[in-house]
Amino acid sequence: MAGRQRVLILGGGAGGSELAARLGNRDDVTATLVDRQPSHLWKPRLHEFAAGTIDSTLSELSYYMIARMRGFEFEQGTVTKIDPARKTVHLVGPESPDGHGAAPRDLSYDRLVLALGGVTPDFGTQGVAEHAVRLDERGDADRFRARFIAAMIGARETGRPARVVIVGSGATGTELAANLRQVEAGFFRADGRAPRDMLEILIAEAASQLMPGAEAALRQSVEERLATLEIDTLTNAKIAEITADEVISADGTRYPADISVWAAGLVGNPCLAELADFDMDPKGRIVVDSRLRTALDPSIQIFGDAACFTPEGADAALPPTAQCASQQAEYLGSAIPKLLAGEEPGPFRYDDRGRLLSLARAGSVGQIGFGRKSDFLVKGKFANAAYKSLQRHHQWTLLGPLRGGVAIFADWLSPAKGAQLKLHG
Repeated sequence: MAGRQRVLILGGGAGGSELAARLGNRDDVTATLVDRQPSHLWKPRLHEFAAGTIDSTLSELSYYMIARMRGFEFEQGTVTKIDPARKTVHLVGPESPDGHGAAPRDLSYDRLVLALGGVTPDFGTQGVAEHAVRLDERGDADRFRARFIAAMIGARETGRPARVVIVGSGATGTELAANLRQVEAGFFRADGRAPRDMLEILIAEAASQLMPGAEAALRQSVEERLATLEIDTLTNAKIAEITADEVISADGTRYPADISVWAAGLVGNPCLAELADFDMDPKGRIVVDSRLRTALDPSIQIFGDAACFTPEGADAALPPTAQCASQQAEYLGSAIPKLLAGEEPGPFRYDDRGRLLSLARAGSVGQIGFGRKSDFLVKGKFANAAYKSLQRHHQWTLLGPLRGGVAIFADWLSPAKGAQLKLHG
């Protein structure tokens, strides 16, 4: 351990876990990953945990196992404060269900990396916190699935369809809607006991079009496939209130809802503003320079959904996507050892590789990026295979070439089959 410098990574999402795996087993670095949870899941598939259609045995992996395999340390706990002067991070927990917990402690570092992700904001909308589901973490998905199963059983027994209203037509809302429809057809209507139409799904979007910001060709293809799945959509629908059984728009229109899902955007985790005196953007993200460093302390770097990074010449910061976090993790995996050695790495460069969808019985479509422009529309098996390769690459990075190859091959041979609509940006 002598001569090794300490790199502390806060947050084990798509980017944080990959960075820890890349820095593990180095002779010059001792990497420690910190996360509140004991296991890692790839957030782009959180909607599948919610719907119960997850189809991979590798979708959730123990941090303790990955750390042992990849040569980094794992510390379970919640960060409450950063002291840049002392170069320490204060942790609490975890706590057991009966209230017993680990003692508070400080971890020291030579270089600190924050990848604490983002959350879905309510924008001050009345009733969201009390009545709507937000899919930010595994616990949210588990709670939604329990409510959905209860609603579907009720629909089967009463003959009245369960009603789900999803606010927001981005990746989470659109993917969840398609998975729920497939669950209805593949599970609840499979035994012939249930009525033909057990589920009504509405996606409500505040903007004038679905998937605001997406290319027109991709948006049209998604709209066609949602129609094929008999999923209703509504645009220009600004929601003013969520109640226990309704979603109410600003113009007073009421939409009955047994379950309301709030999937309207993403902002930085509120804890970021409490950790230290960082420079924050209006979306609660920490502003970083071209090497993902903070103005508060250059030995602290931020990436993924927690970072506000605007490429040179761009009008806006990069979007909060797993694709962006993964590219930044790869960059930091080589940049951090250089910084620790007193060298200056080159700036981070983002390569927009587009969006990809796999839509089960409604077909597949994707948009592949060339350079800075996403303008090549692909369909069918190629789009489906391209999406799956993104998660396989993530698993390969976490598990390593040998073990990852064996585990991925085994997972491919016997996955738990389910119906998927996947959108990855």
